[in-house]
Amino acid sequence: MGCSSSKEPGVRGIQMENANTTVQKDSSETPETARLIEEGQAQLVKSSQPLLATSGNKETQKIIDRLTAGEDFETHKWRCFFNPDMAYYSLSPFARLTVEMVEARNLIPSVTSSFESYLGDEPDGFVKVYVDDCFKYSTSCINNDRNPQWNDTQVFDIVADKSIVRLHVYDSDSHDNSTLIDPIGFVEFCIADIPFDQVIDGWLELRFPGNLQGINTDRYAEHMAQREEEMQTPMPTKPSIEQDDSNNPAPKAKSKKKEAADPADAYKVEAAKIKTSFTNRMFKRIRAGSNKMMGRVEEPPPDTQFNAGEIHVRMKLERCVSENTALFAKALVPSCMTFATFIQEEFLPKLDVQELLDDALDLKIEIVDEMFFAVAAFFSYVLAWRSIMVSGLLFICVMSGAKSSMLVYGFWHLWLALVLVLLKFDSWRLPMTTNGYNAPLNQEGLQLIAQCRDVNEMYYYLIRMVQSRMGVINSMQELVHFAGTIVQGDGELTVTFDQLMKALRDLWFLDFASGSNHLEVDTLVRVHDRRRGTVTKIHVDKTKPEGNPHRQKIEVDFDEKDFQDPSMKGTFDAWDVSVRPSVPSIPRFLVPKTILSLVSTLQFEADAAKKAILPYAEGLRAFFRWKKPKWMALVLLVLLFRAYISFEGFLDEHSWCHIAIRVMTILRNVLLGVLVLFVLFGQAKIWKVGRGLILLAVSKTCESRQAPDCWKFYKPPNVPYRVTEKPKAE
Repeated sequence: MGCSSSKEPGVRGIQMENANTTVQKDSSETPETARLIEEGQAQLVKSSQPLLATSGNKETQKIIDRLTAGEDFETHKWRCFFNPDMAYYSLSPFARLTVEMVEARNLIPSVTSSFESYLGDEPDGFVKVYVDDCFKYSTSCINNDRNPQWNDTQVFDIVADKSIVRLHVYDSDSHDNSTLIDPIGFVEFCIADIPFDQVIDGWLELRFPGNLQGINTDRYAEHMAQREEEMQTPMPTKPSIEQDDSNNPAPKAKSKKKEAADPADAYKVEAAKIKTSFTNRMFKRIRAGSNKMMGRVEEPPPDTQFNAGEIHVRMKLERCVSENTALFAKALVPSCMTFATFIQEEFLPKLDVQELLDDALDLKIEIVDEMFFAVAAFFSYVLAWRSIMVSGLLFICVMSGAKSSMLVYGFWHLWLALVLVLLKFDSWRLPMTTNGYNAPLNQEGLQLIAQCRDVNEMYYYLIRMVQSRMGVINSMQELVHFAGTIVQGDGELTVTFDQLMKALRDLWFLDFASGSNHLEVDTLVRVHDRRRGTVTKIHVDKTKPEGNPHRQKIEVDFDEKDFQDPSMKGTFDAWDVSVRPSVPSIPRFLVPKTILSLVSTLQFEADAAKKAILPYAEGLRAFFRWKKPKWMALVLLVLLFRAYISFEGFLDEHSWCHIAIRVMTILRNVLLGVLVLFVLFGQAKIWKVGRGLILLAVSKTCESRQAPDCWKFYKPPNVPYRVTEKPKAE
């Protein structure tokens, strides 16, 4: 039994007939509800799975029931257009999903301790049901059985047509399933794909718990397209048991490499990765590539399976309202405020703030370093007259204002076109947009900073060099003086980047970790101080002498794709790879719950900001780096045409160019006006109504309720385990 829900379904306060939408009063209807109906006010509908007070206090329960009672969908359906944000929470269901959790088969055992990892522990399985990542119900627990039978039927409220339902199987080590639980596997499906009034009966594949990351719609799309077992990620069903030969007084010690490659240790390695991973994404990548990491090319042992098991369910979706009214539910979008963007907290044995730190640094690098500092570097480049052509043309533009405004517009647009053309070439773009805060930590970056001929820029660059090697600065003033000695003459360097790094390690006012090797396998790193990843291999070129910075080659698996380089792995020189700041593991029981909640909230906010901002930032940078040449060519044509008609208008007062300028000015003002109106009235009801109508029209046009045919994770009830249907021949 779940600690926050009841096994008995709640009583429906109002029953809605599908045909005539007649309201029938339940015998359990409260006087307050009856009074509201008689007065023509809100018609309240009780939840099929009521939220229960943990204390069991009846007065408190009445307050909770009053708060969670939904307003009749049939009566207040227009709120789906006028106030969709609140309608998702306040309306009663438009449909109810009946789910019978029959049984499961071949559940993988979970490991919660080193004792169990060697002796084994059959799962004590129970199912938790989530709707839009919110917990709704928990079944009873079946002890010590990999093939439990629940035969539990429940009804769940559905308010939005795009809601995602998750069936999550857990292993319990407590009497009430509230503590000491470990995830076994889960499966998700979307209500919009389920046909009405049809029974779906079959086996649904359970995914490994490590896949519970990202938003639920993405997880569902992945599972619809590919079964878990198709990923060929092994999970032995029996924990490894090491045999200790007592007759051999001096057993041979296994090497680390041999232990990692031993197929019998796969289950232990999998469990260890869950417990020791710093980031959710790193765990997913390690889990997906575990075969390659362990060097396994042979077939897995017979006690290995490639999914978390399968669960047998019967489900039926029925409308609570008329068919026409049910269309309004398509305008509702389930809440995006989901903390399931990350692996669930119950899956993490420790406080994990590494993801929060990484996301914050990603925002800082992509927004502050790559954009704000680049713009600041460009202004410094122009004002310092480091290019006579760029600064001189801007000076002419300013001075021409004394003669004619037409000349100002002409030179201004010509100058903008020139800058955009120069950005296409690295030899121009890098000096114009690079300073000590964003220069790459390599020989090229050092030369760019030297060309600035600015002590402060070199000082900021040295700070980043020290921090990239986990060093500590004991005297900032000494570092400033040292920065001033690096560049001589007209931006000339007397040392290379590698020599400078070697010199920094021997300065008395800087402290570095002992040893020259700062990298190990599984170290969290950033490549070129930008992309984050994890070290998977370290290659040593023995043909090169000791101390040569290019002697080591580091193989890195990246956490995310980059718009410039979509590959997910690569090999780099040791100096190109720096250790990224990491947070030590903190046992959860040592951290107050308030801090845990705060970290979870900050994780969500940082991830949401990253998803909302970074795509636009990457698109903007791709534009200025000529990754989108068609759009850049269009902008250049507009700028050059605007410059031409300005010069032509200056030379001839009766030219057609004056009419063209007026037309372009009107178009510019119209575009700016539309933008201002969108900002001022973007949250007005008229826009919400339009958005709802568009969602309804698109959903109705593209509606395809084809489940279970569209579910690759589905099997008919008579199909045995590990047998997948072959695709039908066309």
